[in-house]
Order: sequence, then structure tokens, then C-alpha cells
Amino acid sequence: MRRLLHTTPGRCWLRALLAGLLALAAGLAQAQATAAMDYARSPQLSGFVVSPSNQHAAFLMIADNGRSVAAVIALERPGAVQVVGSIQDADVTRVAWVNDRRLVYEAYEPGAMIDPNGAGTFAVDIDGKRSRQLITWRSDNETTGSRLRTRMLTYGWFFWRPWDGRGDEVLVYRRVASGSEGMEGRAISRLDTVTQAMTNLSFDLPPHASSWTFDAQGDLRLVGSTRNGLSKLFMRASGQDRWVEIESNPALGDRVLQPLYIEGDDTVIVLSQRGRDTAALYTYEPRTQTLSADPLAAVGGFDIGGSIEFDRQARQVVGVHLQTDRERSVWFDPALVAIQRAIDAALPEGRVNRLVCGNCLSAERLVVRSGSDRVPAEYFVYDRKLSRLTRLGASHPWLPEASQGRRSFHRVAARDGLSLPVVLTHPAGKEAARDLPAVVLVHGGPWVRGTDLAWSAEAQFLASRGYRVIQVDYRGSTGLGQKHFEAGWKQWGLAMQDDLADVVDWAVREGRVDARRVCIAGSSYGGYAALMGPVRHPGLYRCAASYAGVTELALQFSGEGTDISLQHRRYVMPTLIGDPVADAERLRQTSPLHRVAEIKVPVLLAQGALDRRVTPAHADRFEAAARAAGLPVERVDYPQEAHSWFSAENHADYLQRLEKLLARTLAP
Repeated sequence: MRRLLHTTPGRCWLRALLAGLLALAAGLAQAQATAAMDYARSPQLSGFVVSPSNQHAAFLMIADNGRSVAAVIALERPGAVQVVGSIQDADVTRVAWVNDRRLVYEAYEPGAMIDPNGAGTFAVDIDGKRSRQLITWRSDNETTGSRLRTRMLTYGWFFWRPWDGRGDEVLVYRRVASGSEGMEGRAISRLDTVTQAMTNLSFDLPPHASSWTFDAQGDLRLVGSTRNGLSKLFMRASGQDRWVEIESNPALGDRVLQPLYIEGDDTVIVLSQRGRDTAALYTYEPRTQTLSADPLAAVGGFDIGGSIEFDRQARQVVGVHLQTDRERSVWFDPALVAIQRAIDAALPEGRVNRLVCGNCLSAERLVVRSGSDRVPAEYFVYDRKLSRLTRLGASHPWLPEASQGRRSFHRVAARDGLSLPVVLTHPAGKEAARDLPAVVLVHGGPWVRGTDLAWSAEAQFLASRGYRVIQVDYRGSTGLGQKHFEAGWKQWGLAMQDDLADVVDWAVREGRVDARRVCIAGSSYGGYAALMGPVRHPGLYRCAASYAGVTELALQFSGEGTDISLQHRRYVMPTLIGDPVADAERLRQTSPLHRVAEIKVPVLLAQGALDRRVTPAHADRFEAAARAAGLPVERVDYPQEAHSWFSAENHADYLQRLEKLLARTLAP
């Protein structure tokens, strides 16, 4: 006899409701996964470079098979796209012009671990002819079963840049290292991209050379080296072989010169901080070792970076690009000033519009990269004669501008009065909302410039989830002057950590952030700061998330499995972090590993298994100590990742895990 199942109407309704909720949850999970991937995936278009004659533009784009390829357009007819470089199992990551008809591009197979032959450097004409592989990622070129060798360079050689206006040749370099000292310098050569013949330019160079500056005629005239804590600059006269040392300064001090270009015979364009706190652009006279009385370009509160615009045809510097609260361009030529103004007026207010040209002074057409806090990048062709912009496409067309949050720039005083640049990312449509939950997103480095008003993928992802995101250029960050940089020396876990807390307190006082709902997250140094946050400031943060975070400072000095050179560990880190012997107790007290029992909030601990900058030992030791202390830790390992993200899928997975942690801990 069959037994009939009996259900009441209420239970039918409940079962239907539960089924609906499960379907809704599955749909939301899928939508959230898609959203995380939208912020992690590679841009559709990127890397635009314009040929010397400004007739063509080369760029990277995602093909139908999901691989990044090198493509070319004629600026007069930008609608026709021609793919000139593609690898079946690899992504093209960089493209550059050798001359008006020839390109160099680099390709790598996906992932942090590159198999033999899994990467290479190639050259090709824009019509697809004379294709050559210049560099192969294998240790030897001997063909199995014979003694024949190809002319391809092997692993250890890298493409640097074109040899300006010198036919089919480019400049390549090789790292020179010893087993005990790590990298000692670099050897540089010219390489013909058609015949693959190579000319050594490193014969009789000063020892440990690691940077080179060529004059307008293509001759190597300046060589820089950094060794044993000293930065040295050598120069030789035009047509001469003898090198003369003209500068020797402490490598971390404010007297180091950064040569950028040589105009004429001996006028050197340099970056310098001498006589001022922030770096400015000067001319330098090597014979007298003097700077020009006034800088060519300077801005208060920010260093000018090393990005200049020089016209190879005119053989002069025509502009400089700098990073203040946003990227800005300063042009020295009136015609380029007028072009910049016309483009700025034609595009929406608030955009940063970067001109991309070959020889800019003679350009009839050029590429414009336009972006803002809510627009990652759009690309246009600008016709000077017609004063017309033609849109090429967007880097992230799947992210509508209206869905992205506004970003605002602020200056906040730390407890000792130091001015801290701060960027807030507000959830879309909630710029004025009060008392929002917040995430302090700490930049890595830490000796880099952290943030400005440009679009930020991780910040926008978190803002899309309703969090106000706080990003701070804490002391020790570069790009903000020597005083700001030196204020961070030996301050890991101390004043650098206090800067983050001071900005949170400011945001709470301003009514922007709910003091009871704040978490801290970051990668590399940012991961270290995330783990030290609940130790240094208990009660301030509700959770902490670290990817590739340093957990024991002493371990960074050991050299065990790390790619940090002995020179860096011996002459740089003791000044910036602390002496491993004299400061041993302070390093211990400012290591999250040894303070783990003081952490009282949930922790997300993620690590790339192939990381050689912050080795997996950091996460392993911290996890073991946390388990012993009863600290709730979610540990996740990514077997194919290193110190930064290579896989969009892995990055999206980490963002989803971070999102779940925040949802649990920052709920009202």
C-alpha cells in the first residue's frame, strides 16, 4: 500500500519560499562572482603607443579567445584594426615601436611560473613580414642532436627600449649577478631586430652600471650605479672613451640626481631635490656639477616623477607628466598647450586627458587616453586640423560610469602635524551619506606613491558593496617629498600605523564613517599593516585581511628563499626598517607574528605559493601562531600566484572572500 505524503498549505508555502530564497541566493552569488571578476579582469584595450611619424598606433586588446594580442590602427582610418602579434598559449603584455614600420612585442604564458619557451620577445613589420623571435625563455639555444645555435637571445636578456631613430635596432640588457651579492648591475647591447646581430655597449663601462642615458645622437654618455649605499653618476665626453665620476651621494638622500635626457652636447635634463623638499625638473651642467637657478617644472607638495615627453625629431624635451592629486601634463611648447586645452574642453569636465604621440611637435593626429575617478580609460584619436575627436573604445566597457563611486582628495594632519594625502572612495550616489561602514585599504611598497584620484579597481569594488574606502599616503610613501619619505624610516608598526588610525579618527569626526564598523586590508606592506592594525590600535578595526603580508620583519633580512638582494638587505633595509641586530627587539615588537595573541578580530590570510618577495613562510608561521592563540583565521593559498596577481580568477576569488568577511564583521 502506497503511503501518501501530506503537506499543509502553510508548509507548501514555506517550502516554496525556501526554494525561492535558495534560488535568489544562488543568483546573488553568481552576480557577486561576476561583479568581482569585472573588477579583476584585464582591460579590453590598453598600452597605446604611437609611431614616430604619428601615422599609426599600436596597442593591446583582448581577442575573441580571451588572449591579449598586439594590434595596429592607422590614425587616419582608425576603424580598421590589424592584429600583428598573437601567441596561441600566451598573452602579449607590451608593444613598442622600433621605427615607423616595425614593432617589438613581449608575450608571457599565463601565471607566475613560466615554463621553458613560455615567454619571449618578438619583432614584426606592421604588414606582418620579417617576423623574428629575439629572446626566448630558455637557458640555452643549442638544438638537440646538433651543434647549431640560433641567434635568439636566451633567458636573462630583456628588451629595454628602441634605439631612437637607428633603423631596425633596439636596446636590450642582461642582468649581471654573483652568487653572494645578488644583482650587481646590468650589461647593455644594441640588437638588430632583422639580422639579430648584437653590438656590446658595456665594454669598459664603470662597474655595477644599472642605468644609462644616451644623447640626441644615440651615443651612451651617462651611466649610473648604486652600490654599498652610494649612488654614483659617470659621464664621458662626446666621442671619448674615458668615464669620469661626476656625482657620488648617499643613495637614500636628497642629493641624488636622476638623469632623464641629454639636449645638445651636454645639457642634461634631471630630477633633483637639492635645495627643496620635493623633486623638480632642472637642467644640469656636468662640467660644473650645477643645476639651473630655476626649475623647468615644479609643484608644491608633490615630487615630479620621471615621465618626460621628448621629441626625437626636434631633439628636445617638450613636456613632463606628473602626479599630484591626479595626473597632470605640463607642456613647454605653446602649440601643445593649445592642443591640451582644446581636448580638455571637448571631453567631460573632471577627466584627465593624456596625449599619446610619437614626435609630438609634428603630430597631425594623436591618441588621447581619457579617464577619471569613475572611468578607468577611454581612447580617442584627435585630428588637429579638423579639431575632431574619434572614439576608439574603452578599457572596461562592462563597467558603466554611473555604477562607479566618486573619489575625493583630502589633506589630513597626523598627530605630529605631518600632512597626509587621503583619497576617499564613496559608494555610487552616496557621496554625502553619513556614518557608512569603511575599509582602510593600505597600499603596498611601502616606498611608493600610493594613490590619487584615478580609478582604482579594488577601491571601486569595495565601494560597490556599500563601503566607504579610505586610502592614505602614510609617512614613508614616496612622491611627496624627502620629509614625508624620511618620516617613515624605522616606523613600521609605529608612526606609519598611527597615520592610518589618525585618518580613521578624522573620517569619524567628519561624520563620514561609523566608528564601530571599520576593517583594514592590504597586500604586501599593506597586508603587514592590516595585521598590525588590531595590535597597535585595539578596538579600532573589526577585521583584517592580508594578501602576501609580511608577518615577521626579521625574516625579510634572512634571505631565505627571497628575491631581495643582499645589497638591499645590507644597505637599504637597515635604514628604512631597522638594523636586524641593533634594532632586533623593536623589529620583534612590530612583527604581527609575535603579537598574534593580541589580535581579537577575524583575519583573512591569503598567500601566493610562488611568492619570493614575501615568502610563504610568513603566512605559515603566522597561521600556526594564530591557531595556537585561538585566533579565527581563514587561510587561503593560491598555488600559481606570486607576490602580485597573475590570474583574474584568483584575484576575483580573493575579492569575494574579502567581501564575505566584511559582510560578517561590518553588519550593523
